[in-house]
Amino acid sequence: MPVHLYCTCLNEERMIPFFLTHYRRIVDRIHVFDMGSTDRSLNLLKGDEKIVVERVGAQGETYAATATNLMNTAWMRSRDSADWIVTAEMDEHLHHPDLPGYLARCRTLGVTYITTLGYNMVADQFPTGLRPLWQQVVRGVRETLYDKPAMFDPRAITAIDYDAGRHAASPTGQVVPEARPQVKLLHYKHLGLDHVHARNRVLAGPPNAAGGDDAEGERDRAAADFTNLRAYARRVPGLHSAHGEEAEPSFAEEFEIIATSGLFDTEFYRAANPDVAASSFVPLVHYCAFGWREARSPNPHFDSAWYLKTYAHEIPVETNPLLDYILRGEKRGRFPAVDFDPELYRLEKRLAPGVSPLHHFLKEASVEAAPANAEQRSSRLRGSWSRRS
Repeated sequence: MPVHLYCTCLNEERMIPFFLTHYRRIVDRIHVFDMGSTDRSLNLLKGDEKIVVERVGAQGETYAATATNLMNTAWMRSRDSADWIVTAEMDEHLHHPDLPGYLARCRTLGVTYITTLGYNMVADQFPTGLRPLWQQVVRGVRETLYDKPAMFDPRAITAIDYDAGRHAASPTGQVVPEARPQVKLLHYKHLGLDHVHARNRVLAGPPNAAGGDDAEGERDRAAADFTNLRAYARRVPGLHSAHGEEAEPSFAEEFEIIATSGLFDTEFYRAANPDVAASSFVPLVHYCAFGWREARSPNPHFDSAWYLKTYAHEIPVETNPLLDYILRGEKRGRFPAVDFDPELYRLEKRLAPGVSPLHHFLKEASVEAAPANAEQRSSRLRGSWSRRS
């Protein structure tokens, strides 16, 4: 069942090794349209019988327009020789544990048009080694913008008609979509801030005749986007690094788990963090995205920084400490702060199985008259536990 991939290239020297590692095992031919690379890209693409390289000029005012125009027409040359067409940029890796098997299943069911589920991936540094990126960079943000129609049957589809950036299409012919999308599109642009800057500079040049803003402004915006993306990134379902992390909730699931646990004190968080109170942030959203990384505490008796430092060898990196405490830590007897032993408290209060000692303690303490000052309130709770113990 031949699969042909079509993509463009412009100074992709760093990405090509990962691109080839990923796609060599799942496609039969790779058509690369080079738009004037001046680095080692062309040399890296030589010597592989699967790869056909064609040098092309601008076919639009921008790089993205040129790529879209090519992807709308170039695939037609494979109409009589391929069963499936894949369109993807070199930083877009389509992931499924058995993509050839899935395509065979789709063919059996009469599916001719496949849309991917998009994830914007992020890493602090550009990866090293040649293991597939889906094994090295496993954290990202689910973004529907990258839900691209990336695979189709060239005999059934007469025209694909992608819009700018291939984010959507208006195909004609025998268009039969899958019942439930199963293939992920992992967009690997944000592999360290330096890499983002480098790619932005490349893509802002020819054939982009529109030019762009000043470099300093671009760097500031790129840095803000990178910081925001990193804050909301979680491990993508189905991806596992060599460390074999446990399953991790999405950001929305993390928010819901903490919200229903009763261990996030909105009033306390606002009082302890005037900058958050003065912002438009929902306090729990701020804590999940930024607060725990900034050593802010979610309630008067959970010390985020202390917990991460104390149990660093037991919890996965980039894990919200309160989430870990709720899902695993309390069950394993981990302290939420230096002066609270949840197992001793459970025994003292004879709590039933499934009752959170920390939640019980905070709820019991909250019936007392709470000081207006968050620091005083925290001190009272700590003192209350010390007296009980």
